[in-house]
Amino acid sequence: MEYHIIIIEPVAEADLKNIYEYICQNDSCKKAKSFLTKLQKAIETLSFMPYRCRNSLYIDDGKTKDLIYHGYTICYHIDGENVHIVAVFRQR
Repeated sequence: MEYHIIIIEPVAEADLKNIYEYICQNDSCKKAKSFLTKLQKAIETLSFMPYRCRNSLYIDDGKTKDLIYHGYTICYHIDGENVHIVAVFRQR
């Protein structure tokens, strides 16, 4: 069984921070923390079978894929043993 290393790129890290701050301001910090924990667990599932997700509808470079989680899109690409998270945003 092959496992991949998850690397969250700086832009995606900023996206996660913005999501946390938005939920904190519009709901509660407790819910923001809980949601971010669940979102990070969804990202961690990419360490196993990262090819299972569709090709990205948002980044058309032929190598980026989209993981959908509760209305959010996690864009990533696979580079050898690494999975690079490049963006996280709410679907519209």
